[in-house]
Amino acid sequence: MGLRRWGRVAGVAVAAVVVVSGCGDGGGGDAKPSTSVSASKAAVSPRKALEAYQAATASGCTTANDCQDFMTRKLAAAEVVREAMKAKDPAAYAEPIGYVRQAEEQADHFGRDNLGAKGNSLAVSLPLQRMVAWFREHPEG
Repeated sequence: MGLRRWGRVAGVAVAAVVVVSGCGDGGGGDAKPSTSVSASKAAVSPRKALEAYQAATASGCTTANDCQDFMTRKLAAAEVVREAMKAKDPAAYAEPIGYVRQAEEQADHFGRDNLGAKGNSLAVSLPLQRMVAWFREHPEG
């Protein structure tokens, strides 16, 4: 398995842990982060996955190295959102699923190890911004 592919798989696993870790506290706030990825990504609703995506991407970035890490996190979190959408209803979520695919295609085009550059990160971020906008326009989603 190539390094690029391995990094993507590891990033998805990390994002899955982030999404799953905040789901079981029953509102008490005492949930302990989970390090297990045995819980299915399908168990997370698209809206909850989007909330986790927004939390993972809220920090933004300032330097090229920081932006590289940020964009890697952003893509991994978007993958979790896409998997949740596919699990719930691929036809209803076809448009935002396509936006995540576009972002990944852009990341592959520019090289996943070169996403810290402004133009490259912008090309990847635009489809993901469209995904978030889709959820705003479709509150039932």
